[in-house]
Amino acid sequence: MAFYVQKSLAQGPIRFGVAPRREVSDIDSDATLSTGPRGEFARRSGETFFFAGAPAPIGAPSLPTEKSISSTPFWSSLKPDGTPRRWGFLALMIFGAIFVLLGFAVVATKGAQGWIEVILGIIMIGVPIALTAKERKTIREQEEKERAEREERERRHREMLKNYTAALEALRANVNDSTLAAVRREREALDLPYELWAPVARQTMLAIGFDALGKSGPARAKEVADMIRRAAEAAGLNAEDETASRQALYRAALWHLVADDRVGPPQQQLLSQLQSGLGVDADQQSVLTQFDKLRGVTRDNLPKAQSPAPLQFREYCVLATSGQTLDMKRDKKARTETLEPAQNATVIVTNKRLIIDTKKRTEIALPQIDDVEVDADADALIVRTSDVKHPIRLRLPEPFYAAALIDMAASLDERPKGFS
Repeated sequence: MAFYVQKSLAQGPIRFGVAPRREVSDIDSDATLSTGPRGEFARRSGETFFFAGAPAPIGAPSLPTEKSISSTPFWSSLKPDGTPRRWGFLALMIFGAIFVLLGFAVVATKGAQGWIEVILGIIMIGVPIALTAKERKTIREQEEKERAEREERERRHREMLKNYTAALEALRANVNDSTLAAVRREREALDLPYELWAPVARQTMLAIGFDALGKSGPARAKEVADMIRRAAEAAGLNAEDETASRQALYRAALWHLVADDRVGPPQQQLLSQLQSGLGVDADQQSVLTQFDKLRGVTRDNLPKAQSPAPLQFREYCVLATSGQTLDMKRDKKARTETLEPAQNATVIVTNKRLIIDTKKRTEIALPQIDDVEVDADADALIVRTSDVKHPIRLRLPEPFYAAALIDMAASLDERPKGFS
């Protein structure tokens, strides 16, 4: 079995394994972060596995494609759009189809007189199609007249975005009065929606912050924050996005230290300096608390707890806590997945079983567990087993602590010594 954590950071997703946490005295006293100047993970302990998703390149913003009638399927134009005219077209085509069917039925039973209904039905079907085709032709001709104007407008917008992106690249390389003024000038020339160019500006602020932090260190985090503020103001970012950029720096530094198992007193001081200097919230503190509780805990000295459920022979409780089961909800139209609470649950971890008490009790022998994962973004503990079709998803007060105890308890060899 394996226990790992996945977390999305501003520069991309990360996943790392969680081995038994070292004692505080075993953590190095190197007062440096585990984050590199490009926001990458800089391993220093060498005792855990770590994977990082490829960070998205800063790139350049792109203009949305304007929809043309030529790119719209003909039959889509026949669909009702909420107007009485379109609903009338649909009703006429339905009645036409009915007349055609009735006409063929009359032809089969009474002879040629049924062709009148068939022809009338075809006309009823054909009129909406003909009128729609005429409308599309008129729209297409109008689009042709407007195309030159639209192409010129798009060319001008692309040129604006190109100049703005080039100014951001120069700002990223060197933040000074000249590059700040150039970015401000190009930003003021933009007449495009904020949503189009803000993402590349946010990524640039993050890159500037990581680079400055790598050069200056957490002790000069206030200077890094001031640099980000000046750059964000010149780039035109709103206050919310500017604050999010500084918060993202802090979170990356914190999670990289957690993944590297390097959160001792010197590193705690670095995080405090970074949080204070950047002027951001010291969030994620519950994560540090849970990992601190695991320091020195191994499978040989697992904690003992009072079990609310009956135990078997030679079975003891490691953890008993309350929480919720979670169901995965999929939105096919939006292509999104969300975890939503399903039932309240009591979760019990013993040296032999994982017990989940809801309206119906679920018991899983620890050897049947394949892996345990904590999704830090969804605040969910996910247990995958060999004989359950869908993974078990739980929301607990301390998911990292619970996952680690399940991992260590599953590694116990409870067989009698004569069978080992």
